[in-house]
Amino acid sequence: MTAIARVVGHYRDAWAPVAQRVHRGRPMKLALCIVGCGQFARTFVQGLQPMRDDLDLFFASRDMERARAYAALFQGCGAFGSYAAAAADPRVEAMYLCTPHHLHQAHVALAAQAGKHILVEKPLARTLAEGRAMIAAAQRAGVTLMVAENARFMAAVRQCHALIAQDSVGDLRVIQLHEETPFQPGQWRSRRDLNGGGVLIDSGIHKVHLLRYLAGEPAHLYAAALPQALAQHEGEDGVVVMTRGAGGVVGMIHHAWTSAHRPAPPWIAVSGTRGRIAFEMGAPWLRLEQGSTTQTWQYADDANGLIPMVQAFRESIRAGQAPEMSGAEGLRDLEVVLKAYESMAQGVSLPL
Repeated sequence: MTAIARVVGHYRDAWAPVAQRVHRGRPMKLALCIVGCGQFARTFVQGLQPMRDDLDLFFASRDMERARAYAALFQGCGAFGSYAAAAADPRVEAMYLCTPHHLHQAHVALAAQAGKHILVEKPLARTLAEGRAMIAAAQRAGVTLMVAENARFMAAVRQCHALIAQDSVGDLRVIQLHEETPFQPGQWRSRRDLNGGGVLIDSGIHKVHLLRYLAGEPAHLYAAALPQALAQHEGEDGVVVMTRGAGGVVGMIHHAWTSAHRPAPPWIAVSGTRGRIAFEMGAPWLRLEQGSTTQTWQYADDANGLIPMVQAFRESIRAGQAPEMSGAEGLRDLEVVLKAYESMAQGVSLPL
C-alpha cells in the first residue's frame, strides 16, 4: 500500500521554523552584498530568483568589472571593486562571504567591524582557533553570524528531521550518507593549506552536519582516505567516516570527488527499530517505510535549500536572535571534520 502526500505551494512556506516578520504587508527586504563573484556566487543568486522581491543585492569583487558584470546580469543595486568598499557602504545591511576558506577570518572581521551581518560559506574556518576568533568578532560587534549550510534547509532534510522527532522510525540504528561528485578542484582548492584539507572539509562537511542534525552528536569516529584519484590535488579526494553516538547510533559517510561523469545521485538513508527513511539530496521526494506500508512525500521547487536558508538568516536579523545555523554549529561541524583528519593520520578510532 502506498500513500502519497503532496506538498502544495512553495516549499519556502512549508517548513519555516519561525513566522516571517512583515513590513507594510510584506517581508522586509534584506540588503545583501555577495562578496566574491565566482561560480558559486552565480549559483547562489540564481537559486534566489523566486525571492528577489525580498532582496536588494549588491556585488563585490577585487575586479570591479567582474562585480559590475554580475550586478548587470542579476539586476543588482550596486557593485564594488573591493570588499572594504562594500563593507563601508551604508546601503549594505549584510554580507554573504563566498570567498576561499583561508580568507574567511579576515573577511568576517572586515564585515563585523563595519557592523554588517554575516552569512559565511561553509566551512566556517580551517581551524578551531580561526572559527572561535570569527565568532568572537561577530559577538563584539553585535552582528549576526550564520554559516551558509544550505543542506540543513532542504525540504526533504527538514521532513526527515521531523519524522525522526515524531518517532516514525523508532530508535535510530544507523544513518548512511553517500555522495560521489564529478569535480576537478583547482587553484586554492587544490592546496591543503588554503583549503584546510581536501574533500571532507570542502563539501563533505555538509554530510557531517546532516549526520549531527539528524542522528545527534557522534561520540567516537574512525576515518580513512580513499586511494587518491586526482593526482594534482594535495588533500584527500575521497573519504569514509564511521561514527558512533552515545546511544549506539552508527553513522556512515562516504564522500568523494570522482572523474565519473554520471555518478549515482547523492542519497541519505536513516534506519530505526520500526522504519526507514530514504531520500536523494536535492530531489523533490522522501520515502518512509514502516513494515509493509510506504509513504512518499513530494515537494515543489526544492533544489538546494538556498531560499529557506536566506529567509532564516533574514529572520534572525529582524528578530535579533541567534540563527539556527549559528557560528557555534559551524564550529562543531569543523571540530568533527578535524577529528576525522586526526583519525586518518593516526589510523585509529578517536573519541569526540
